[in-house]
Amino acid sequence: MELGRLRIEYTQDNDVIQIFNSPMVCSLVINNKVVDEYKGAIAFRFTLKGTIEKENEKVQIEAKMGFCFMRLYYNGVLVSKKFMGFG
Repeated sequence: MELGRLRIEYTQDNDVIQIFNSPMVCSLVINNKVVDEYKGAIAFRFTLKGTIEKENEKVQIEAKMGFCFMRLYYNGVLVSKKFMGFG
């Protein structure tokens, strides 16, 4: 499966979090594994979710798409924001 274009990449404590976008799917990838996807040609608002296990606790990862911007949250903290209005 083709993931499309890498739009966001964030690294924390040797964990790599990536967001890929293609015309038909937007994927949240954590450590080279697709953990959540939004499928569809037209996307308005959606949230992709995943977790990372860290020393007996779970770190929540969220990628939230608004009208034009994708925001990446690491354990509730905004770590990246990218304009995605034109794909």
